[in-house]
Amino acid sequence: MSFADVRRHIEAHRDDDLELLKKLVAQPSVSARSMGVRECTEMLRSLLTELGCATAAICPTDGQPIVFAELKSKKVGAKTILFYGHYDTQPPDPVEEWLTPPFEPTVRDGRLYGLGTADNKGQFLAHILAVRSWLAAEGDVPVNVKFILDGEEESGSPNMRAFVETHKDMLMADLVYNSDGPMNAGDFPEIKLGFRGDLSMEFELTTATHQNHSKTGQLIPNPAIELCQLIASMIDRDGRVLIDGFYDDVLPPSAYEQELMDGYAFEPETLAHVYGVKKLLKTTKEAYYTQLMFRPTFTINGMSSGYCGPGHKTCVPRSALMKLDVRLVRNMDPDKVLEKIRRHAAAFDPEIAVRAGKAMYPSKSDAEQPLCQAAIAAARSVYPNAVVHPSSGGSNPDYVWTGIMKIPSVTVPYGNADQTNHSPNENLRLDCFHKGIHVSAAVIGNIGEI
Repeated sequence: MSFADVRRHIEAHRDDDLELLKKLVAQPSVSARSMGVRECTEMLRSLLTELGCATAAICPTDGQPIVFAELKSKKVGAKTILFYGHYDTQPPDPVEEWLTPPFEPTVRDGRLYGLGTADNKGQFLAHILAVRSWLAAEGDVPVNVKFILDGEEESGSPNMRAFVETHKDMLMADLVYNSDGPMNAGDFPEIKLGFRGDLSMEFELTTATHQNHSKTGQLIPNPAIELCQLIASMIDRDGRVLIDGFYDDVLPPSAYEQELMDGYAFEPETLAHVYGVKKLLKTTKEAYYTQLMFRPTFTINGMSSGYCGPGHKTCVPRSALMKLDVRLVRNMDPDKVLEKIRRHAAAFDPEIAVRAGKAMYPSKSDAEQPLCQAAIAAARSVYPNAVVHPSSGGSNPDYVWTGIMKIPSVTVPYGNADQTNHSPNENLRLDCFHKGIHVSAAVIGNIGEI
């Protein structure tokens, strides 16, 4: 087989590929509002059927449906790639801030503007178009291909775990490959081999039936002060969490992962500017990246108590509420972490209510595994400067593949850094879209040689 013919086919069909992306973006698929979801899944099923997938199905869940398709290779003993993506989008609001309507995809200055262009329709479409080019140029693909397109990723994929657990045989593969999110500001992808998990929760304390005059300060309990004191007992000024056993399951980076970190660029002043702060708390490269990828977080997301309106009201609040989250790293179990937090809070004051919110397990794939190395090499064949991150600082339901299915998973973003996803005027640079097709085609070729 000649990969050069595949590349030539991709280049010869740039205009056709753009028109297909426009058609897909023009179809609304706002999962939170069930807006256009059914029509979008039908469009995707038709597209995958036309591709040649013997199986192309719309699979119901307790929420929005999942689209699944499968295409078998003629090659005996071929490896299987499962391409994951999501067809749902965030709501387009505020609509008045769009320069052109969100569902009227428009090309301006080398970019396609429209809701879902980069997040995630253009990125998962790149995989489909790469398969199409292999079929057109060679009459076959050197790997078995499966597609799974999530309809609730923008809502945290609440039904993905149950779907995966129920359909393990159907979803079995040698590698999961995903393209989502933006590249970095240097215009090359940060290849991710894992994601942090996430545990959200609330602390609430009510100490009176009503607000009281502040003359009663230090005479009656103040729930706001007590929650602040609770937090002070949980984390110190250097950011180290003081909850008993919190770090027990945290693993250090391997020698290879440490080597990867050593090769990263680190510009603390630039990063501080990006975050909108005066300085970072971690001022060395090793400390920064170790915290980002290999250490958990403990964060207050918001708090409310008493009077916070204009002017001043002298009162002792009757209740206080804090919202928090913990970003979990590999080997950490959200249920175990929650129990440790509950024990600490109960020992401090048994009247403090600790309510759990959503929980997501962390994921991790071995960067040195041959299939992962093949995918990394494919990305670097198009983006020579691409870097490998053993874990993302953010969270993603990737654990359903690495944890439940025990399949290695690689994420390579194809979107431009300034795609403004989740915001008005979302866009995908056309060169990024076309390069993404080339990367996906190279992934197929490289895995096909193993």
